Amino acid sequence: MSEESKKAPLTLGQRLGQKVAIIAGVGLVLMIPLYLVLDVIQERTERARQVTREIAGKWGEAQTLRGPILLLPAEHPNPRNPSAPPTRRLIVLLPDDFEATAETTTETRSRGIFDAKIFTAKVRLTGRFDRRSIDDDLLDDDWRLRPDLATLILGVSDPRGLQEDLALTWDATSFTAEPGVPDAFLEMEGVHWPLQAFAGSDDADFEIAMTLRGSAALSVLPVGRDSRIAMAGNWPSPSFGGSALPRDQEVYDSGFTAEWNISHLSRSLPKSWNAAQSPELDWQAAVGVRFLDPVDFYRLSERSVKYGALFIALTFLVLFLFEVLLRRAVHPLQYLLVGAALVLFFLNLVAFAEVIGFAAAYAVSSLLVTGMISLYAAAVLRRRLWGSLLFAVTGALYALLFVILRMEEAAMLSGSLLLLAALAVTMFLTRRIDWQSPARPPARREVSDAAL
Repeated sequence: MSEESKKAPLTLGQRLGQKVAIIAGVGLVLMIPLYLVLDVIQERTERARQVTREIAGKWGEAQTLRGPILLLPAEHPNPRNPSAPPTRRLIVLLPDDFEATAETTTETRSRGIFDAKIFTAKVRLTGRFDRRSIDDDLLDDDWRLRPDLATLILGVSDPRGLQEDLALTWDATSFTAEPGVPDAFLEMEGVHWPLQAFAGSDDADFEIAMTLRGSAALSVLPVGRDSRIAMAGNWPSPSFGGSALPRDQEVYDSGFTAEWNISHLSRSLPKSWNAAQSPELDWQAAVGVRFLDPVDFYRLSERSVKYGALFIALTFLVLFLFEVLLRRAVHPLQYLLVGAALVLFFLNLVAFAEVIGFAAAYAVSSLLVTGMISLYAAAVLRRRLWGSLLFAVTGALYALLFVILRMEEAAMLSGSLLLLAALAVTMFLTRRIDWQSPARPPARREVSDAAL
């Protein structure tokens, strides 16, 4: 008797264990094209961002308003030589009261298949400056304030978005804006107004009205001792953020409203300081709104690819269960073809989404791939009923994936519960299988389909 004939036959569990190892290897091989698909999606995402930046470069980028801020020169005479030029310092003063309102009109501009969100805002800044708010230690030792040489500055993150109707009213007197910020104050871009501050009193009211164009987001820095900021617009998917959330906010199908009330106690900006010794200031502590895309299909497509390994594993699990329950052999190459179809789903998803939107693209891609896989499985298993069952199961998996993609906080929980449910179903369907029994060889008619 030969050595081969003396060997004990493999049990069903051993043969299926070998098959599981082969299927796992096929799954690992499919991670390579899946990664390439993810790279394609990221490339398209970067291309979309590039187009958005190009449109924003011609219209206006995300806008942040910082100010108004009053620059007040101060002089100190030379006690040893009164005729010599005095020593000078620049005092920075923030408003006591500050109120900002912005009415935004947002629209979508397209270039080819790519879109960019742009806005036009009617902005009004009002408030009051008080020279008595200047710290005493800034004007001691005979320092003399020169309000006749004052400059009011307004920081604008992208001055290209400013329109010609920019106007300042200071104590009922109108002033014309000049481009830029003097002395590159705090490396800030924007505009300034030379004016005579506090000509007749210790305080002065101001009003700045402008039309500002930009894209993606609009923010305002709360510079006042007491700051009240109100924004409204026609965009139905705003995201309120910055250093503080709105006190009141309403979001409608036709737009939004939001209001902030911010005290100086909650920000790091002092009321006045010496410009030559500027403290560490949090100029980024602005509040405002970001105009989100309600369906960012690039982000959703990228998230879906990250669930690709899970989706391939679950589909392979269903095929493997069919193989075990029907005792019908499925060749590893056939698993590879099914996996290739699953990978192409994600590529088709982003390709269709750029043209018809994410939801419609998801429905079309899932129907195409599910139909192709189920018809192929029906031919391989030679059972139309089981092909229809695979169609139903795969369709349910796509539906669950779509729900998970729409979730943010509960996505991980949903994914883990899906895996737990898949394991439970597998345990239930295979509970009566004797894994230690000898493996039954496939029928003669199944040899052509490739045995285990």
